[in-house]
Amino acid sequence: MVTKRRTKRRSKRASKTKSVAALVTAKPAQEAYRVSKVYTSPKSIPIAELPADYSRADLEFIRIDHSGASYEGRVFLNNPGADENTPTVEETGYAGSFYIFGHGGCFGDVGHCEVNGKKDAFDPRPSHPLEPIRKVVIATAAIKRAAAQSKEIGVTVVPIVVSWTEQTDLTNVMNFDHINLVAYD
Repeated sequence: MVTKRRTKRRSKRASKTKSVAALVTAKPAQEAYRVSKVYTSPKSIPIAELPADYSRADLEFIRIDHSGASYEGRVFLNNPGADENTPTVEETGYAGSFYIFGHGGCFGDVGHCEVNGKKDAFDPRPSHPLEPIRKVVIATAAIKRAAAQSKEIGVTVVPIVVSWTEQTDLTNVMNFDHINLVAYD
């Protein structure tokens, strides 16, 4: 009798697997990703004050909101016309990419996704899961190339959205506070 039950369960699992597999279909290439509004820095970042012998230069994106869609942020220097079709090569000013694993919007009760105020420095509890994050792009070679051509750089970020829900805004995916340029001796 035990053997019969196991056999029945296996057959149910097998049929369930087949039905799930039938539902999963590959997206056509044009629907596999979407492009959100491209960010172009409103002000150029001066690079004339950088030390002459720096060994590394980073672009830090501070307080990025990751509550929406998941995306790749392609970073270009001195290329305000960059878009999803721009090749990611040094000739186009490509500096690197960062990746955001978004939460896909809020599916909880009212107030569930609101980030609480600043924690006390000695509070041992973990921060809220939607606390804004920082992403770093190591852009040493790209910044040195840009410095050879100009005394300032403009930053363009092309967000390539790779995963989203009906709860997410696909127009303005990338929201952050500011960009830092950090050079290391």
